[in-house]
Amino acid sequence: MASAQNINLGFPDDGDRQVWISPTSPTEVPSDSEGVRTLKSDATLPIGSQKPTAMVYIWDRKSGNLASKSVKDASTTTWVVKPGDFQDIAQVSVHVEHSGKPVAAASVDLDDGRHKSTQLLVPSNNGAVTFFGIKPGSLKVTVHFKASGKDGKPVTQLIDAPLVRTEAIPTATISLADAVDTVGAATPPGAKSDSQATKDGSSGASEGKDGSTKGDSKEKGGNFLGSLLIFVIALGGMSALVYYAVMYMKKNPDTVGSKLEMLGAQIPKPGDDPLTDPAPMPMPKAPAPVQKIILDDSAPDLFAPVAASTVISDPRLVSQNGDALSLPEGETVVGREVGMGLSLVGESTVSRKHAQITRTGSSVVLMDFGSTNGTFVNGMQVQGERQLQVGDQVQFGSVRFRFEG
Repeated sequence: MASAQNINLGFPDDGDRQVWISPTSPTEVPSDSEGVRTLKSDATLPIGSQKPTAMVYIWDRKSGNLASKSVKDASTTTWVVKPGDFQDIAQVSVHVEHSGKPVAAASVDLDDGRHKSTQLLVPSNNGAVTFFGIKPGSLKVTVHFKASGKDGKPVTQLIDAPLVRTEAIPTATISLADAVDTVGAATPPGAKSDSQATKDGSSGASEGKDGSTKGDSKEKGGNFLGSLLIFVIALGGMSALVYYAVMYMKKNPDTVGSKLEMLGAQIPKPGDDPLTDPAPMPMPKAPAPVQKIILDDSAPDLFAPVAASTVISDPRLVSQNGDALSLPEGETVVGREVGMGLSLVGESTVSRKHAQITRTGSSVVLMDFGSTNGTFVNGMQVQGERQLQVGDQVQFGSVRFRFEG
């Protein structure tokens, strides 16, 4: 724990900035739950219960760049924030189109040379995804998609995103030659897309604190189910993505439930008797060859915990790129060193001996070894031991897995 309880921040001039503290590197726009503060000038930032290894992040909205410093270093004296402290790009936007129209569904990878991130493109994105916390320089962007029900050849493009630039959010457009499903109409040269017009306020939508837009909620709700079904059909055969669509329905019961009721479906409410058939929907099985599961950080939050299964027959950890590690009977040590049960070599946020996973039959228990950056289950730091349930999000430092059974 840091000796000081506050961090004093000094800025050379007034500006539009957002500041927050996080134990892990940000991969998406910070939420209110992370204690985001909007600062115009010098301020004092409370540390709270954060570890000294946690990082203070400052997002300058004018330049679009990101500065960071450990809580320990920032709390020793006043941090006078200078332009040279901003070493990362806050947001990078990637637009995917076909014949000038936004693509309905795809998976977009971005590799900045430091780490690789994946965003899932759905119809409601209007052909655009945004990555957060990016190292400036040459970025490798790869788009995976389906055309006519078959996997298309991935399209890779290098884009230049310098630290000093004219636009706050670097934007790249990738065109797919294959005949893929699209949404909306083509954007005429020089005209603004629907998403750009909304952001500027020309459509009457309101702008949130993170720059995102909030249009008419009734209209969004009315379009949701249609968009979701289009997305599932467009990626027919990719059972993992169908699975994510079901998870999104679980995470947004009010929006989805109201629309299902309009279609005549029976939706249970608090106090109602249980439905006659409470069994969960069986998950579709992937056809051969088996597709990798793409675990994503993007909105909607498809990496959120799901309902626990009562039977665990094949416990395993599935990484964000789809690799699966079966957990054998007994103890599996997780760490950065070579030769461990789960060796995360080269991951600087993982301790040499980070945590331990113990399997006893169908029971799987996770224990942290007092690691520097902590072990988390569903966003909560593990203190002592924690029994894992199918669908749990498990995180060692900044490395994320999903526990499957």
